[in-house]
Amino acid sequence: MRLVSTRLHGVMDYLWGAALLLAPRLFHLRPGSAAARSAQVAGAGAIAYAALTDYELGLAPVLDMRQHLALDIAGGAALAAAPALLGFPGRRTPHLAFGLFAVGAGLLTRTRPQHGPRLLALAQSRRSRKASGSARTHNPAIAQKP
Repeated sequence: MRLVSTRLHGVMDYLWGAALLLAPRLFHLRPGSAAARSAQVAGAGAIAYAALTDYELGLAPVLDMRQHLALDIAGGAALAAAPALLGFPGRRTPHLAFGLFAVGAGLLTRTRPQHGPRLLALAQSRRSRKASGSARTHNPAIAQKP
């Protein structure tokens, strides 16, 4: 059962990504270490593909919601496994918690946005107004004389 709306998921995407970018400071990870860098790469990637998702908080509709959720699940699994894969298993890191959260979010979020990407609709509206010319030339109330 998919309980999480795409709008809420979008908010979580950006907050989750920002928290991972700040993980070295928030969780006292050594700057430049594999633990710090893997968290920051995951955070930057999550923000990037959130911006490229066709949902309410996306900026450009490159990925559909199913693709986005697949990236959440795969990326979350990789993040959870990062301590073992990158050789910092003895250290307590946020990777497992953040990774499992991403997998859970990917499994529990709806696959269709309710309202579509609002920023994209706004941009398309502006583009179509520019393409059709100014309001003066197309407004019958303000007819231009030839």
